[in-house]
Amino acid sequence: MSQRLLIIDDSPYYRLRFSKIFSRSARLEVAGLAEDGDIAIKQIFELNPDILLLDLVMPRLDGFGVLRWVMANRPMPVVVCSSYGDRDRVFKALELGAIDFLLKPTPRATRLTSNLEDRIIERVEEAALAKSSPGIAPDAGRKAESLTAEQAAYGAGVELICIAASTGGPAAIQRLIAELPRSLEVPIIVVQHMPEGFTGPFAARLDSISHYKVVEARNGVQVRGRHIYIAPAGLETRVFCNRGLLFLSVSSSPTTGHAPSADALFNSAASELGKRTLAVVLTGMGQDGARGAEEIRQAGGHVIVESNESAIVFGMPRSVIERGCASAMLPIWAMPPVLLAYTLKD
Repeated sequence: MSQRLLIIDDSPYYRLRFSKIFSRSARLEVAGLAEDGDIAIKQIFELNPDILLLDLVMPRLDGFGVLRWVMANRPMPVVVCSSYGDRDRVFKALELGAIDFLLKPTPRATRLTSNLEDRIIERVEEAALAKSSPGIAPDAGRKAESLTAEQAAYGAGVELICIAASTGGPAAIQRLIAELPRSLEVPIIVVQHMPEGFTGPFAARLDSISHYKVVEARNGVQVRGRHIYIAPAGLETRVFCNRGLLFLSVSSSPTTGHAPSADALFNSAASELGKRTLAVVLTGMGQDGARGAEEIRQAGGHVIVESNESAIVFGMPRSVIERGCASAMLPIWAMPPVLLAYTLKD
């Protein structure tokens, strides 16, 4: 059954462009087009869409107004469409409840246009399957489960935490990073699938809310405690040891698959650090990270996955579970003390 998509954009060109793009999808049906936020809210009542593609800068009621109204009155998956220069607005929208974003295609056609349009369709199809909001606050039973995981983690002596996420990831990562215990000191490397040009601002945004220093990863940099490294978009980030110290390798990626790749990072960590590695797989569609998680477990390391209770999209965590690689499955709010426990030594 097709998911009903409402396209909201004040540009007639992009309303027509997106409607043509999504006419190629077998899983999405364009239910309507809206030129501003006021019309969009009326059409939500009239057309009952399953997912919104939302421009942020519009006359009258803008995208932020629509997003706040939707989250309060009619929760559903929202994908933000923006230009490259709207990075701050994009991250604000993700904080307000949007689960993903995409860049508007340029009007001029290129040899990459078809591939870009295919990726736009794929991203919105993925988002249409997502939950519109994370789970509820933990009760006593959930707290007991997290305490059990925490007790099982003590003494692991983890020296590196690697985090992977895709759809729904920016908000999940922001929550996790903001709540890290102040006594946690081991370095963290994050792979979040997002377009080029956005990982640097994402690092800066996380840096403003964390007791860690958060930076975009750079080739040849020594990995240090109390630092979080965000893998840059379009490149592969790995780790390697030299004379007992850990360094970052950031290089061009293969032409296929995700860049950055969680599998590439996890595989390198398994090879260099083995049992001293902890992988954390958060919300996201697809299987990136599953093979790498398996490598980490085979090397004696540890893997936590986000539970369906809080994951916006359970695809990436599920792929790890199906391989039998998860040491623990936890909602996002239960992870901070467990991460700390994994870093403690006997």
